[in-house]
Amino acid sequence: MKKFSVILPIFMLLLTGCVKSGEESSSSILPQIPIELFDSSEVRAVKNGSVQACPFSTLGEMAEAFMSNPSWSDFTSNTGTAVVELTGQISYSGLPATAVIQFEVFGSTFETSYLGINGIDQNKLVLSALLTKMCDAVI
Repeated sequence: MKKFSVILPIFMLLLTGCVKSGEESSSSILPQIPIELFDSSEVRAVKNGSVQACPFSTLGEMAEAFMSNPSWSDFTSNTGTAVVELTGQISYSGLPATAVIQFEVFGSTFETSYLGINGIDQNKLVLSALLTKMCDAVI
């Protein structure tokens, strides 16, 4: 029992890290693993790809520049098509809103297929305008 009571404080010290007095630690003793390592190949293809409205920036760059808290996921549609979904907070008509953009993936290519804002389906014109605004945010 005594061995355990000595090892536990040492283990806790290792987990919390050492900080000089008066300084704050901004890093953990554990390595930070980029979340991109957990993305599927479809998500990576879309994030690293570009659209015709913005050929010189990736969709990942566009999302980071324009949206708050962008997140990426993927799923298989009812028709068996791989779909990548980008969700993030935007400003729509001057109000905070949640945007969902979906991309259908066909092997090494993809196309935008859906935009929803606050759960309301939008047409292709609004989708195109949003992608243009996202592109402008990168520049």
